[in-house]
Amino acid sequence: MLLITVGTEQYQFNALMHWIELLIDYQLINEDVLVQYGFSTHFPDGSKAYRNLSEQEFLNFVDGASLIISHCDENVAQLLEDKDTPYVLVPRLQRFREYIDNHQMEVADDFERRGIAIARSPGDLVKFIKLQKTSSVIPKVAEKQLCEYLKDRYQPQKLMLVCAAGGYFRYMQSLEGFWGNYSDRLWISVKTETTEREIEDSPRYWGYAPVKDNLVNIIRNIILAFRVVPRQKPDLVVCTGSGFSLPYLLIARWFCRSKVVYIESKARFQNIGLPAWILMKLNVLDLMVVRSKAIADLYPQSVYIPVSDDSSNKTRQNRDYKQASIVTFDELAFIFSPERLVFSTAREFLIDFQSICNIDESYKKIVIDMSHTTVMDSAGLGALTNCLRMATLNKTQLVLWSVSEAVSALIRQSSLRDSVLIEQTSNTFRLSSSIQRTKVRNITMFGLFLFRTQQLLKKIPVLRVFYPILKFFFPFIDIDPSVPVHPSVRNPIKRIIDIVGSLIGLFFTVILFVPIAIAIALESKGNVLFGQTRCGLLSKPFRIWKFRSMVQNAEQLKIKVENQIKASSNVAIADGDDTTVSGKFFKNAEDPRVTRTGKFLRKTSLDEFPQFWNVLVGDMSLVGTRPPTFDEINSYELEVEYHDERYTEWNRLDVKPGITGVWQVNGRSNVRSFAEVVNYDIEYRKNWSIWYDLKLIVQTFLVLFDRKNKAV
Repeated sequence: MLLITVGTEQYQFNALMHWIELLIDYQLINEDVLVQYGFSTHFPDGSKAYRNLSEQEFLNFVDGASLIISHCDENVAQLLEDKDTPYVLVPRLQRFREYIDNHQMEVADDFERRGIAIARSPGDLVKFIKLQKTSSVIPKVAEKQLCEYLKDRYQPQKLMLVCAAGGYFRYMQSLEGFWGNYSDRLWISVKTETTEREIEDSPRYWGYAPVKDNLVNIIRNIILAFRVVPRQKPDLVVCTGSGFSLPYLLIARWFCRSKVVYIESKARFQNIGLPAWILMKLNVLDLMVVRSKAIADLYPQSVYIPVSDDSSNKTRQNRDYKQASIVTFDELAFIFSPERLVFSTAREFLIDFQSICNIDESYKKIVIDMSHTTVMDSAGLGALTNCLRMATLNKTQLVLWSVSEAVSALIRQSSLRDSVLIEQTSNTFRLSSSIQRTKVRNITMFGLFLFRTQQLLKKIPVLRVFYPILKFFFPFIDIDPSVPVHPSVRNPIKRIIDIVGSLIGLFFTVILFVPIAIAIALESKGNVLFGQTRCGLLSKPFRIWKFRSMVQNAEQLKIKVENQIKASSNVAIADGDDTTVSGKFFKNAEDPRVTRTGKFLRKTSLDEFPQFWNVLVGDMSLVGTRPPTFDEINSYELEVEYHDERYTEWNRLDVKPGITGVWQVNGRSNVRSFAEVVNYDIEYRKNWSIWYDLKLIVQTFLVLFDRKNKAV
């Protein structure tokens, strides 16, 4: 039996429930599933669900479970410390309304450093279930240092202990070395089987929980506090946290002049909780103890006492399930993509994918888990494109799990947008602090501001009308700032030059349109304009426009024309007006399909003038790389050395394509190999600046007026 428990918190944990349901749907769990779902509003189909369990029932289920999956709580780990059952913890997040704040993420980071198994995605659960690695457990902590500090500071007197149930009560129990010395003590807690059983030798009063969004319980606690505290008149009040304790502490201080000690939760690593903040602001506390150095630095008036750790003499098991990059089942395989799926890691990832997608294997489905991938560039897109191609050839379904918003937005803009299946229920991220801190050097405050602004405009109907205007001036605003594209893509001055240049170019296009259209129509039948789908920035498809320079049936005649470009592959591919037959693009200086008018248009580059429209709408730039076709990129390699540099052909798509570029002014149609094109692209990437763009524009005009240019 597999046991899923999310405690009795007043917060739902639907994301975890959807993860379990996903694993059941994929038939990755082949045993009974029992769910204690607490306040969740969803529980997995095919499971036995209980909202509340008595403590004894819960312990019986724990003893009978083969694996336990729970929310990330220290007390859950302590409860399981004496059990042999493997367990894995999943942190809750505030953004999904699973908790009041994100402190469980801090707990998860700390647990992982201490050897506790943490699952941050359904893919992590898959690995844990497959490898069945039991995690080390948190040892019982006696809190000797804290108890000694409190004993030295406070002499025996009348003591009141205030704590909620569950973890807060267990925390108070760990301080028995201190409060056990007080014979005159009383408890205020919440009535449960555990608290009733453990508090037998002292007066006890039962408060009311939960208090969040529960005005009735808040009022009942205030009434109980007024009824009990002034009558008992404690000299010292010790509390281990939670909003439940506030009325008791306030009344003890204001009406009884009691000394109040507040011990902040061990699960707080970066900042104090709201109850502690309120008590500090009201000057209620005689002492606040924090367990984190970071919090102590923020609040000098607090006392920092490190959490005791008796685990130094314990041998811990080394947890290695996180390191697995491939996990396979009978008809299903999982592969886990790296944190940065960029040119330096894409090829290795593709090699790993090839190892599970071959004729010797017969997986019906391959899942790429991208839960830790925060950065992807065009080389990463190339890797996914090749994975999809291999899976299709193998008649295997390819599915993506846990795709981040940034990576998902990139895929939606690329040629993969209609080709890959993304499992949406897996997209609730709980990334570790180290991954959250991942930065890309080209992130700017201006780019981040524009990206967040466009997100806001899309969400507010009244303001949505301004989104197209913003996108016109800044076509890159839909691309997450973490996507590593070439700096020229996000440069606003370059965009201004493109807008001004395209308007001037379109002015001349309108003037020349009629005579060019007449000349084309008189010589051959067909449309005046030729449109073709090309790959833009990050393989985004767009329709490029030219004046038609070939005969109408050029596509049918392509097999009769020799490709003068050095072929780099044996794949036959087509390129419409610039038809390719082999290699990565096609050129023939004496192409018989080119009309006499077309030769003149190509010689003068007048055939390119309609592309000023592509520049105006933001699909192209005046200066950039040569825009490839989709057939061309199918033959791209993931890693090729050019000029002794590690550079993938897919990285050509990190730059917005241009009407002109280095390749245009250095040979144009004299280029006879794809390697030359890539080398020109590298030169442009290295030397780019606004002045370099202006220099290339001037050089383009000089080439056009050179009678010896060999444009075809």
